[in-house]
Amino acid sequence: MSKSNPFLIFLSLLTALSLLLNIKLLSDRRVLQPTYKVLEVIDGDTFKINNNRRVRLMGVNTPETGKCLASQAKEKLAGLVLGKDVTLSDQFSDPYGRIIANVFNDGKYINYEMLTSGLARMDYYENPHRDELKKAYEQAREKKLGIFGNLCISAIPPDSCGIKGNIDDNTQKKFYYLPNCNNYSQVIIDLSTEDQWYCSEAEAIKAGFTKSKTCN
Repeated sequence: MSKSNPFLIFLSLLTALSLLLNIKLLSDRRVLQPTYKVLEVIDGDTFKINNNRRVRLMGVNTPETGKCLASQAKEKLAGLVLGKDVTLSDQFSDPYGRIIANVFNDGKYINYEMLTSGLARMDYYENPHRDELKKAYEQAREKKLGIFGNLCISAIPPDSCGIKGNIDDNTQKKFYYLPNCNNYSQVIIDLSTEDQWYCSEAEAIKAGFTKSKTCN
């Protein structure tokens, strides 16, 4: 009968002990990760937690209150987080004192859920999950879900008020277009942004829009 090698036995025990210790450390790390109760949903991308801090979803920008599908975006976020415990990762504070973070609840990535629903756009913040969020955002646009559908986006006036108030994507300047403007038919109005239809030039000017140089 062969004798057991004491060194091999010791090495096996040491390996097993090391494995158990690593499992314990990983378990403790998960337990120690703080969770926060969501007390209030402010809008489609911001909520308040139980330390009275406001949390903004990183990489997510939903329509402002009063804009197209803004209330639906708020309802969607409320269904995902209100009254529930969430964890925050990759967090930092913005100039307004809000926590910018990737938010998770029960294994669900909330930032991703808002983008894949078509109720939000991506924002400019750097994010370790940016590729994942970009994919969700692009798929929602391709499928014309939510704010990318005909309810919010149109080139044809819904009624007799046919003056287009449009914000230039590149310069962020506000221009209005009359039906006799050269590129009128190409201008898209997105009601989930600051774009708007106006019945008169006076209304457009009062809202801060300048007449486009393409108009006669």
